[in-house]
Formats: sequence, structure tokens, C-alpha cells
Amino acid sequence: MEKRYFIVFFLLLVPLSAFAENGRNHDVENLGWVSIGTGIVAMIPIIASQKIKKYVTSNTGGMSTIQTSSAYKSILNLHIILNSAAYFAGMAHGFLLARHLDSISFSLAITMTVMMISGILLKYSQSRNVKLFNRLLHGQILLVILLVVLICLHVITRF
Repeated sequence: MEKRYFIVFFLLLVPLSAFAENGRNHDVENLGWVSIGTGIVAMIPIIASQKIKKYVTSNTGGMSTIQTSSAYKSILNLHIILNSAAYFAGMAHGFLLARHLDSISFSLAITMTVMMISGILLKYSQSRNVKLFNRLLHGQILLVILLVVLICLHVITRF
């Protein structure tokens, strides 16, 4: 069990070692692109599984969705690992370029942190009220739209 957490920890460090080892500005920019790409890849399976589950339950007349439910745990774990890697790559990108901090970058860091903390609390909290609050917060479409807009603004203002 502990080996699994150790492996996950090293998977989170892979983007850092691959793109930021010599400290050049171009490599740090690539770390930002790794963060964006990994975040996009992390969202695809979770959205697809939700759409498939909704399709199966609406077209089968209430039939049990054991197959989609059993796969959901694995998809959720993949989503958490990839989003964690994206978060840490993005934060490393921000720390390495901290001298260029502006309001868009700072807002992006805050939004990413809120999404990450709400996701962690949603997964690991035991309290029903905390889970309900974090489910509402983590699934807010406005927060997701804000994250996407801030990423786009961050990329546009850098070029």
C-alpha cells in the first residue's frame, strides 16, 4: 500500500525533472504547457464516463450500471493523479517565474489551488457536510469557466 503512494509521488515529479532541470526560461515555459496539457487530458475520461453513465441510465429504462460504476473508481483515480501532476507542474512553473507575477497569474494560482483543495477534500473527507460543500464547489461550472478563461488570458498575455 505504501509503495503505491511512493510511486504516485514520483509520478508527480516527472514533469519537473523533464522540463525544468537546467533553469532556462524556455524550459520553464514548457512546464506550463505540460500543466495545461495534463489538465486537459485529466478531464477527458471523467467527462466521458459521466456522459456514458447518463446515456446508459436514460436509454436502458433504469437498468443497473454496474459496469460503468466499477470503472468509475479507476477513472476517478486517474483524474486525481493527472490533475495533481498538472497542479504541481503549474505551481512549479509559477514559482520559477515568480518575478513576472501579475494579477492574472496570481488569480490563476488561487483558482487552481481552490479546485485542488476542494477535490482533495471531496475525495478524502468523512463529514457529509464537507463532502456536500466540496461537491458543490468542485463541480461549479462557473469556477471551471473562470479557470479556463484565466489560463487563456495567461497564455495570451505572455506572447
